Amino acid sequence: MSVQRAVKNLITELANLVDSNIIVKLVDGSTYEGKLVGIDISDRLALHLILENARSSDGKTYYKVFINGSRISEIICVERPLFEPEEFASFIQQKLNLPPGAVKIIKETRTVYVYDKFKITENGVEGAGGLASKLYSLWQEYMESKRRK
Repeated sequence: MSVQRAVKNLITELANLVDSNIIVKLVDGSTYEGKLVGIDISDRLALHLILENARSSDGKTYYKVFINGSRISEIICVERPLFEPEEFASFIQQKLNLPPGAVKIIKETRTVYVYDKFKITENGVEGAGGLASKLYSLWQEYMESKRRK
């Protein structure tokens, strides 16, 4: 694997953590736990994070915490995303008996497209019409089954 691809994979994984609860361990051993709401990776030498409703290792709670990348030792994801694009794509292909090529997965954005017309993410279905309604019903069924697990 090339270094460029590895960096792209790292950025993709970090972007996929937005809106997830994470723990950020700092180089001094202290931690912050909260919802990741922003990342800045514009500078190749540093990564900056914004956590919302963060709790520090000393028990204090903060509305927002901006963390300078030079202080980060570890980023720990504490929850697994419910929506798995590959799994959902297989689920709808099986349920709707869609032809090959009708469903596309964009891993970087954790998105499933059906006929390049309907966009499905963890947040729901974008599009209108009968097929959109059917996709939304299947999305609800899928998400409910994931929540029960």
